[in-house]
Amino acid sequence: MEEKILNFILECAEVQKLVPFSLIEEEFNLILDEALKSVITDALWDNDTISDVTIGTDGFTVTFFEN
Repeated sequence: MEEKILNFILECAEVQKLVPFSLIEEEFNLILDEALKSVITDALWDNDTISDVTIGTDGFTVTFFEN
């Protein structure tokens, strides 16, 4: 399940930098608490294509390395 969530976030982030928590919660029928947000952020940091990830009030802001 974690891999599906990460892939979903990455796909959304390619289109728009901010991935709203509500979009993730609706797609996977879950509630993102602070602990889960932290786990997801750590997993995103492990991705080699990502240069920055922040947890905002409305969603994850994901920045990719430029090619």
